[in-house]
Amino acid sequence: MTKRALLVVLLLGGIAHADSPKPPTVAASDDSGSDKEKDRTTSMCIDQEIADRLAIKRKRRGAVDRLFVKARRHEITIGGGYYAADLLSATYIVGGSYTYHMTDETAVEFSGWFTHANADVIRDLESGRAQILTNTFEQQEFAESVLVWSPVYGKLRLGGSVVHFDLHADVGVGVIQSDTSRGADGVLGFGIKLFMGQAAAFRIDARSRTYRQEFLDESFLVNDTSITASISLFLPFHN
Repeated sequence: MTKRALLVVLLLGGIAHADSPKPPTVAASDDSGSDKEKDRTTSMCIDQEIADRLAIKRKRRGAVDRLFVKARRHEITIGGGYYAADLLSATYIVGGSYTYHMTDETAVEFSGWFTHANADVIRDLESGRAQILTNTFEQQEFAESVLVWSPVYGKLRLGGSVVHFDLHADVGVGVIQSDTSRGADGVLGFGIKLFMGQAAAFRIDARSRTYRQEFLDESFLVNDTSITASISLFLPFHN
């Protein structure tokens, strides 16, 4: 082969090599970066799920939304129950009250109650002395003013329904009028309200009254107690 022929062959081979398609270049994948991004996303999802669960638990343990609002409403109550006296026999008590709720937790209440002096035991003790009570069913009347504090609000299941309630404590003063007692008395109590709808409640109250009572020419400091069940109506009717 001559030099000219050899040169032609070399030129043709170089052109063919230059025109031949090059294999596609495959970029090296950064698997480590992708894995880190996936791990970060998964961690964020798990953290958010845990935070949501904690928020739900905190809400369950926290304050219950008040479906029954008492603030700036008027409460009219009527009821009756059992009255136990230190120096007299147990008997009934009836009465009513008006309550103004300044907030959902605080209120002022004015009430009046009526019972009678069941003095059978006094008649047995008199033993020939001048009778103190000519009428063994002499009436006793109480007028009271108390501050009401309701620190607990919650709900409970009664049968197939959920009932909202609150617990309250009372402290105040009053006056008593009867043949054997006239003057001031101190009042302490506590109770529960079970709310019905948006304008009514069933309440149970226990109260203690401390005052001076005179029997058989002596003066006694007595502590009488009562337990009453009442129905309350709230005005205005809507929350």
